[in-house]
Amino acid sequence: MISTEMRPLPVALRMTTEHKQLQLAGFHHIPMHDNIIKKVKKKTTSMLDSEGFRLRAACVCVRSDKEDEVLLVTRRNGPGWVIPGGKIEAHELSNPSISAMREAREEAGVIGNLGRCLGEFENSDRGHRTRVYVLYVQKLECTWEESDGRSRSWFSVEEAQRLLRINKPIHSTYIDKLKLSQASTN
Repeated sequence: MISTEMRPLPVALRMTTEHKQLQLAGFHHIPMHDNIIKKVKKKTTSMLDSEGFRLRAACVCVRSDKEDEVLLVTRRNGPGWVIPGGKIEAHELSNPSISAMREAREEAGVIGNLGRCLGEFENSDRGHRTRVYVLYVQKLECTWEESDGRSRSWFSVEEAQRLLRINKPIHSTYIDKLKLSQASTN
């Protein structure tokens, strides 16, 4: 995606209710940074399916073929951890895995090998459907397109799922499918 430079604004760092909930729940990987995104993604038109749902793609990034550790990134707009993913662009419609890998690289600096498709996940509240893939991480870039505004960290599958349930429950279902599909391939 094309990005433009913007002058950063001062940020007042304060503990949000969500941070307090995470601390009370005993989580130690709480994203608390005062960086803001210096690059803003260019607004692109969302691709829609025949039912009007916006099309998205995402990667569950795993450290190894054991699939016991997952890489999460912080959200751009607030606290919490998410699975990297985003819009499918027009030229990616015929192969959403390209979009999933592009988003993983932009949001998390991940380069890797594409694994199986975990399926399509519908979020009726947000009006989108997301095609989700497994990505076996080969390399993490030191700096990446959104590194000024995001953090990334490895979590056990169980801890990642707990964090996602708090912040992005739909992303937690990606981990459910990862575990189910892993069991069926062994």
